[in-house]
Amino acid sequence: MTDRWKGNNALFYWLVMFKTIYIWKGMGLSFQRFRNWSMDCPFYCSLRRAGESCADAQDTGCGTKLCNRVLEMTGPGDRFSALTDFLLTSIFGSMSLNSLAIEDILGPNGLLARSLQAFEFRPSQLEMAFLIEQSIQKEIPAIVEAGTGTGKTFGYLVPLMLSGKKAVISTGTKNLQEQIYFRDLRLLQEATGQNIDAMMMKGRKNYVCLHRYHQHVSQRSLLEEEQGKTRQMLNDWLQKTEFADRSELAWLPDDDPLWDSISSTSEQCLGADCLYLEACYLSTLRNRAARSKIIIVNHHLFFADLKVKKGGFGEIIPRFQVAVFDEAHNMEDIATAYMGESLSTSQLLELIGDLEREIKDLPDSDSAKIRRELDIMRAAVQQVIRVFDDQDGKGRLDPDQFLRISEHPARQIRRRLQLIKGNETLRDSDNAILHSLVSRAEELDLLLEKILSSKDPNWLNWYEKRKRTLVLHASPLDISERINELLYKKVRTVIFTSATLSTNGNFHYIRSRLGIPGNALEGIYPSHFDFGTQTLMYIPKDLPIPNDPDFGSAVAERILDILKRSKGRALVLFTSYQNLNLVWEILKAKAEYNIYRQGDAPRSVVLDAFRKDVHSVLLATGSFWQGVDVPGETLSCLIIDKLPFDSPGEPLVSARIDAIRDRGGNPFMEYQVPSAIISLKQGLGRLIRNSDDMGILSVLDTRLLMSRYGKLFLNSLPQMPITYVLADIDNFFEKLKGET
Repeated sequence: MTDRWKGNNALFYWLVMFKTIYIWKGMGLSFQRFRNWSMDCPFYCSLRRAGESCADAQDTGCGTKLCNRVLEMTGPGDRFSALTDFLLTSIFGSMSLNSLAIEDILGPNGLLARSLQAFEFRPSQLEMAFLIEQSIQKEIPAIVEAGTGTGKTFGYLVPLMLSGKKAVISTGTKNLQEQIYFRDLRLLQEATGQNIDAMMMKGRKNYVCLHRYHQHVSQRSLLEEEQGKTRQMLNDWLQKTEFADRSELAWLPDDDPLWDSISSTSEQCLGADCLYLEACYLSTLRNRAARSKIIIVNHHLFFADLKVKKGGFGEIIPRFQVAVFDEAHNMEDIATAYMGESLSTSQLLELIGDLEREIKDLPDSDSAKIRRELDIMRAAVQQVIRVFDDQDGKGRLDPDQFLRISEHPARQIRRRLQLIKGNETLRDSDNAILHSLVSRAEELDLLLEKILSSKDPNWLNWYEKRKRTLVLHASPLDISERINELLYKKVRTVIFTSATLSTNGNFHYIRSRLGIPGNALEGIYPSHFDFGTQTLMYIPKDLPIPNDPDFGSAVAERILDILKRSKGRALVLFTSYQNLNLVWEILKAKAEYNIYRQGDAPRSVVLDAFRKDVHSVLLATGSFWQGVDVPGETLSCLIIDKLPFDSPGEPLVSARIDAIRDRGGNPFMEYQVPSAIISLKQGLGRLIRNSDDMGILSVLDTRLLMSRYGKLFLNSLPQMPITYVLADIDNFFEKLKGET
């Protein structure tokens, strides 16, 4: 250390202080915080001891010793900035969550900016975080739309973390759950130096049931060589896993039936009678969640928990003060499913099969009597299935169908379920599994009664035919009142967020569908990306309208025209399998690129093949409108065949339309258009996933230009140039090629 440096170190420290205060101002930090620092704070101590000798400073761990570390790493020209940075890191690293503010973490010179090399300060992210902080502090709801690239997840995680309140984050998918838990929260922990007490919970089907596992591995088939290896791998895993989560088994294929045989189910849970209760992974998970500050779930589990709590049968998710719904745009359909009632024929047949296995050890006379009743019940279930033999895949239950079910087969089924429930041999047995089967019979009887007795005009009775089962549903047409009673009145703060919640610049639609209280705060934060330069939207003027018989073939030819210009590299989204398959037949014979089609392989396999094959084309529908993330050149063109209006053939959709019309409303403008706008925004969001992505957006539906409601769709999308000429696509890619 030179004499000149020793003589000027007091001045140097004051300069450091003033630069630091300047940085604080940029971050919105209060000088009051500096006055409140304790005497052992490194920065305070350095200032206080600036004029003292080196020896004294080194003894206390302050002053010149600190400067020596900086001087070892920097030259004289870097000294001023380097010491400031070092001091700020020391200060923030020693702070508790109570002393941190949102801008300390998300600000332009905040902890994330200093910790993450790729972090980019976004004013909209900071504004979003302030709005959510206000919502939590005032205990009022909030609705937040944060466009792609805004940094939505950190925008709600930071205020949630700093609030110190018990909170649940509910996501639309398990993938987002895992991203938040394994990536985003860990990045926050590393940046802040704080331990964030968080836990992830999924539906019970995602975890091993030890009772079912031991039952399964005791079967003779697993003694074969190949099955023996699987058993050993499972056993090794169970010895070290904490919660036995299915996602930990990368080696087990998604469609392997083994998991169905060993995973936890509510129907087959033995509860307090289980031999493995103390080692139960699900119990361990729930106990851990009860002690955590932040619990990350998905919408299915969240509303399953609400239903359990409403019924007074305990809880799945521990009580909480704040609920954040990410991907809130798809909440209504999930909430509707759990606020209604559903019963499948497979549930009844599985109960019959399980009972037949377990009564083998009963006296012959008892087992024979029970078996006769089960045979009658099985025949009645098959009779219910036959009612719908010549019907579509799903539909409303008409009066004739309702009568044919409830008059005879349903009565027979309920009678047998009640006999099982009241059978003394079963109830007095020492077999815990038989006790659980009796309870299942009682639950199914109550469920069937609820479904067939529901005649409220605000509810819909409908059926759904699946591959191996028939499902009977009773669903509410409007969940706003129920969600108010079960959620808004019981949870202090409820926050809704998504990249796609607004329609035509407002939240009227989502407010009406979810019954969000009128005092809810609102915030719309547009995408951080520059759609004006990153994208070009192509809308044709010369194609037939979607209900024209020639629409499918005309669209296929136009898609070929676009693919020639984009050199493949396209995701094509359809609103129906019919159009998808029609276009597939035409494209596979004419296209120059590999064409992948949804359904030809598992979703993950198709997506992986598309990502790796840069000039390929993927044709998809349904689930591919959401949650598909293919950044980079592989996805340089996104094509949508037509505006994604929900099919009036969907029972719930048609019933909601009728309900709105019956009360004097306009279902098309109040319900169908806003719902289609949100779906379109979701679909178009697949293209631009980061600031380097460039590409063509194309909607091949002339109604965008010709109809009176077309402007509502365009006004709801990010600002971007629009063309009606195919040649402009060539120009776009030529310009892009020149820039690269």
